Amino acid sequence: MNDINIQDLTGKFLIAVPGLRDLNFERTVVLICDHSNDGAFGLVVNRILLNSFMPFLGRLNIRKSIVDLPVFYGGPVKPEQGYMLYVPESRYYASINVSDRLALTTAKEILADVAAGNGPSKFLFTLGYAGWAAGQLEYELMLDGWLLAPVNNHIIFDTPVGERWKTA
Repeated sequence: MNDINIQDLTGKFLIAVPGLRDLNFERTVVLICDHSNDGAFGLVVNRILLNSFMPFLGRLNIRKSIVDLPVFYGGPVKPEQGYMLYVPESRYYASINVSDRLALTTAKEILADVAAGNGPSKFLFTLGYAGWAAGQLEYELMLDGWLLAPVNNHIIFDTPVGERWKTA
């Protein structure tokens, strides 16, 4: 973990240290989706907010779905905003690449496609995000508030939610 360049943490996991007592981030795994001199943006990938995304789909006028999956707590910033983290397949939405095999979008059409069974096969939907101002995340790392690890899609999409923190 020491060989990770902290100048660009995009596509890396931040893993809360066991002693972290911030209720927003205690025992969390955060995927850093963007990191620059301006700050950092990430999504918590191991905390369920709602057991069903069906009520959320109704607010977007998506009437029925063949899939019902949980909505994750992405972080404390903009909790009304949805973010879809997914493995890109044949169709590409207006997205940013988080890593070679991981993309992020806020496009509503991906939710309609997932509901119809036509979306990506591996995805995680969150509300809210975790944000750090310029230099804030680097400072927290210096204080040993987080551990760093390379992203692992298996942890995000295949590991049971309750085991992700220990596995990461």
